[in-house]
Amino acid sequence: MDAFKRILVYANDYRKKHYFSIVLVALSVILEIVPYILGYNLITAFIGGWVTYPFAISITLGIFISLSLKSWLYSIGLIASHEVAYDSLMGMRIVFAGKLMKQPMGVIQSKGTGSYKKNLVDDIESIETLIAHMIPEGIPYAVTPFVVSIILFLLDWRLALLALATIPLCIPIIVVMMKIGLKRMGKFYESEEKMNKTIVEYIAGMEVIKIFNRAASSFRKYEESVRNYERYTLDWCKTTWTCGAIYSAVLPCTLLLVLPVGLTFYLQGSLEMNTFIFVIMLTMGLGIPLVKLLGYLSVIPKIIYKIEALEKTFDSKEVYHSGENKVPEKYDIEYKNVTFAYDENEVVRNVSFIAKENSVTAIVGESGSGKSTLAKLLVKFWDIKKGEILIDGINISDMSNENLMDIVSYVAQDTFLFNIPIIENIRIGKPSATDEEVIKAAKLAQCHDFISKLKDGYNSMPGDSGDKLSGGEKQRITIARAILKDSPIIVLDEATSSTDAENEDKIQEALNSLTIGKTLIVIAHRLSTIVEADNIILLDNGELAMNGTHKELLSKSDLYKKLWDAHIRTVEWNMQIDKEGAVQNA
Repeated sequence: MDAFKRILVYANDYRKKHYFSIVLVALSVILEIVPYILGYNLITAFIGGWVTYPFAISITLGIFISLSLKSWLYSIGLIASHEVAYDSLMGMRIVFAGKLMKQPMGVIQSKGTGSYKKNLVDDIESIETLIAHMIPEGIPYAVTPFVVSIILFLLDWRLALLALATIPLCIPIIVVMMKIGLKRMGKFYESEEKMNKTIVEYIAGMEVIKIFNRAASSFRKYEESVRNYERYTLDWCKTTWTCGAIYSAVLPCTLLLVLPVGLTFYLQGSLEMNTFIFVIMLTMGLGIPLVKLLGYLSVIPKIIYKIEALEKTFDSKEVYHSGENKVPEKYDIEYKNVTFAYDENEVVRNVSFIAKENSVTAIVGESGSGKSTLAKLLVKFWDIKKGEILIDGINISDMSNENLMDIVSYVAQDTFLFNIPIIENIRIGKPSATDEEVIKAAKLAQCHDFISKLKDGYNSMPGDSGDKLSGGEKQRITIARAILKDSPIIVLDEATSSTDAENEDKIQEALNSLTIGKTLIVIAHRLSTIVEADNIILLDNGELAMNGTHKELLSKSDLYKKLWDAHIRTVEWNMQIDKEGAVQNA
């Protein structure tokens, strides 16, 4: 019940309409009884021999009006309940998306896209059944049998008990069915979540699957997850089919005992004909509400399970924020004894350094040394285990996420473009920017020329995740975003890793122009791009090995010299390949 109440919180704009819909549907269900009462009066008149044409016409008109009014009230009530439902779904999805913005990226990545797709789309969508149908219809369907039962007991307690006899017969069956469902529900939803993850992975990795001819093994994994879901679904259904069939067949048979036993009472003279007929008519109207009510009851465990899954996400731990909202005036960045761990595995240990304003600070190290992790901590991808990160002496935990994102531009090695016009993809960096400002940023990022050559120019669609563009083109567009945003702090997480040699120098010139009055942190795998950096932070297995200029590190650090020599060999190898290719083309 608490979970249901929390769900209705998201329907703030339509709370009153929700109660209004319940009243309308309740009235419509109660009106279903009116034709039986009117029909009883007509039959009584026929039996008594005092029926007249005006009386019969008035009864017929009354039945028509009650049924029409019932249909109208029901439709209006359902329209209102659906408005409440979809307003709630909208509110839940907005809150869910906002929650994701505040969650640690490590948590999001560990759960996977398929899991969040299930939460955001499937689980939230299932709440529509609860709000739009179960509550407004379920309550009236519970009230109607109660009211009918009272009338039946007032007419004849014996027939009332006979009419309700199917309920105690079906309750044990329904309890067994719900117990079976609850027992198997966890495995069912685990298989559904696994299938969603596999489907997303299969589609996202289609290019790699085709290139490396791994269709058979990849499809096997996909097929196994689908078949596993099918098996759990069918097993769950098979164990409840028999129970469901029994209660669906027995419960509405309210006349099963009323007719033969009631006829016996009538023949014995202990029951009047008109009372017997009225009881029969009311009993016939008792079955449908009972079936619908118990049908909703059987769905409740599924709804509760999904609500609890959503509540876990809503209540999950957010990246820590002290509640203060401080704004720095300068943009010196200080990492102070920073330690970070994925679960229990520490990947950054006791790292301290200062990135001064109006300077370039590069972070280098072998693969897995914690370079990208260190940069992501600055933009609150995760909570720091120990230590603190300061901007102008202010702990980033004392800054709101909005203020922090306003002063920091983060360009990752994994680029992402929305399937909207390229000009709008760039404008994400500054929504208020004019077209001229967007084009200027694109020119600085060296992507104006290739955009201009596209069929629709800046209005061209880059495709899903930018799949119509090359890796280098996508990265240049994301760099243009950062240039347009014009934040005082810029973090480039191997942002030039997918650019070709021809454009790397141009992009580097554009990036260098951004350092005027700014704090630039660069995570680079090509050491030649950061030889002019003011300070180079050398990481070794998550720890600070040394820091200094390129010349200082080259002369004092064996590890840096090893990295530099490896980089030079790679460059020379690439130059040799290019030279041989040029000779062959000649």
